[in-house]
Amino acid sequence: MLQMNCTNCNGIIKSPFLADLSTIECDQCKESVPVKDVFITTKHFNIHREDFHKRSFRFHKLLREFEKELLLMANNKEASPKSIDSLKQVYSSLQELLAGTRDSYRMEVYCNIFVEMNEGSNKSRGKIVNLSTEGASIELLAFDKFPKKRTELDIVFSFNESSELLYSQSKVVWTKEHIKSHESQSTIIGVTFIDIDEHTKNCIWSYIIDNVPIPSHPVSK
Repeated sequence: MLQMNCTNCNGIIKSPFLADLSTIECDQCKESVPVKDVFITTKHFNIHREDFHKRSFRFHKLLREFEKELLLMANNKEASPKSIDSLKQVYSSLQELLAGTRDSYRMEVYCNIFVEMNEGSNKSRGKIVNLSTEGASIELLAFDKFPKKRTELDIVFSFNESSELLYSQSKVVWTKEHIKSHESQSTIIGVTFIDIDEHTKNCIWSYIIDNVPIPSHPVSK
């Protein structure tokens, strides 16, 4: 979560969208105030966003080391499930901190939003894991050729069967194995939208605002 103090009444404003907005309405004084001096808050930490942002590359490296260790432990039959769960908790806290440095709010998606991805004649199919107006994480379900890092893909998706198809040219920026349980894992890719029209971006933003799983201020963009 992100938070700041209202510049008018000094009350606390909490919203996951503070990185996306230039102004926000304070719930307490009802004034529209500029977004500034934002902090990333978790259960155990309260860190100024800009300070952490400058050092976040070190924590990204640490996150990757945690991912490697979790994969090794998941494939080790002698590893204690309790040890794996403990590492997952630390990993989750680190993810939460790093999520606060993103320039656009990324929402976890718990329903089935399927994506078709094309790289020339190579076709892939996936399911969106999380989504922002800047990119998405996608769990691969099927593919002709594994989409490697820096691959450019044309992606097509819709939010439900009755909604319009949305299009974007995207680039794969990372791939990783994701542990679902002690016995299974899946492959997830991260894509950034490199050519997306304003209508598609607005549709994504509207979907996020309508489906964000935590209370937030009414916002527009």
